[in-house]
Amino acid sequence: MVTARQNFRSKEQSYSGAQPAPGEAPDMMIDLFADPRATAIDELHAATAIYTCSDIVDDLLGRLLWPFGDRVLVDPSCGDGMFLCRALVRLLEAEPEICSGRILALMTGWEVHPHASHSARVRIGEVLVDYGWNMEDARDCAGQMIRNADFLTAGPDMPIYDVIAGNPPYLIWSRVPALLREEYSAVVPRHAQADLLHSFLDRCSCCLNVGGEIALVTSDRWLFNLNSQKLREALGQRDFGLAHVERLDPRTAFYRPKNRKAGQPPRIHPVSVVLRKSDADLRRLSVSAIYPDAPDFDASKSGPTLEAVADVQLAPWLGGKGIFVVDKIVADALPGDRLVPAIDTSDVVDGILQSPTRYAILTYPGEEPPEAIRRHLELTMVRMSNRGLQAPKWQPPESFHALDLSQPRLMVPRITRSLRPIRVPAGVLPYDHNLTIVQGKALDLDQIEDLLLSPEAAEWFEICTPRLENGFRSLTTTLLKSLPVPERYLSGFSFNTELADMGVMIRTHC
Repeated sequence: MVTARQNFRSKEQSYSGAQPAPGEAPDMMIDLFADPRATAIDELHAATAIYTCSDIVDDLLGRLLWPFGDRVLVDPSCGDGMFLCRALVRLLEAEPEICSGRILALMTGWEVHPHASHSARVRIGEVLVDYGWNMEDARDCAGQMIRNADFLTAGPDMPIYDVIAGNPPYLIWSRVPALLREEYSAVVPRHAQADLLHSFLDRCSCCLNVGGEIALVTSDRWLFNLNSQKLREALGQRDFGLAHVERLDPRTAFYRPKNRKAGQPPRIHPVSVVLRKSDADLRRLSVSAIYPDAPDFDASKSGPTLEAVADVQLAPWLGGKGIFVVDKIVADALPGDRLVPAIDTSDVVDGILQSPTRYAILTYPGEEPPEAIRRHLELTMVRMSNRGLQAPKWQPPESFHALDLSQPRLMVPRITRSLRPIRVPAGVLPYDHNLTIVQGKALDLDQIEDLLLSPEAAEWFEICTPRLENGFRSLTTTLLKSLPVPERYLSGFSFNTELADMGVMIRTHC
């Protein structure tokens, strides 16, 4: 027996939806090979189409003041329509006798990809049929609800909505297809051009009425990354405060994880976020970072940081293997006074540094190296990536000739599961962009190691470090410098006088 829903879907396969508005793309059967913009849109959709599961959507919608009176809801990148379908169910339950005109006055969706917008119309029509609408009325309402157009270039830039709900695309700006990136550059401010998600957040904030709400599923990085500071500042200047943030499980939050292999979660760390405009009781967004695991943690109030008591450095990158870093067989044929024992994380076993088995070739700017080193570099420099090539060619990508290796130091891997330092003896060079710490005037190396292994540092690490895959976290020098130093490590040390004499600026953000 064929149900009304199945009959609706069958008829809808040949339906192209409502007539597009001026400037909008037709909805179906675009020849991607004949239309460069359609090809770019298809590439964008393939890279960003991550659709949210209904339970996540329902939870977000349940946090909003909608439906309520004449408040208007929009999904700016509705994909296949999950947010709109779940919102429509709430509206139909609240107003069982609602007519098509009122539905269209209270909710709408935008979707740049033609086939995704078609899927959204089919799903919305099915919801209406399930609630007793005839197929023609359901099809007409669904067709008018979805605009097949680009919200960034064709959407409003003035306050007209009360609720914005959805899952906008996340894609680093440089990976947006060039044709679309050029279009977006003309309308998206510079502070919102690091990622397509930033662009949508900025545009959404401009078209929300006073008292409005933004409820989105996003990747987490915009909340705390340094390159998102100006975006957060702009949102705060538009009176947006954080009402809710919750970390989501990427394995269960989405039902279409882009084009990854079956069973693989997206390579993002999603959160659900609710922002409210002009709510004085909320924490206003600013340049300060917001951490999903502890949104009340304010790094700006943490006091003295590691930067004030120790020298945190980035170990040099020396290019590919076998060029400026060589094994013992190659090293035996080179001058010993131009070789420095070198280590990276591969030399650490069970937290213990093994004896170095590789050597870094030491060269000096403006000085031609010995002949054996010149011959070695001439033979191997063909392996060097373009970003590592220097002039003259016997210079490594990042020189270490001036680095003082006379002191022992601590190495902290930049990709790590915990804040566990490795002791490196004097005379040994850490390389490959791992982080190193040399004792300062305030704390000796034993104290710094104890600090890094303290419960406070472990808690900071869990809160502040960006997540990667398989439990790994990402550390940078800027981030590690901002590690707060507990007061017990600073007894007998006056920051007001001694640090001022040292000329040290205390950093106050993660």
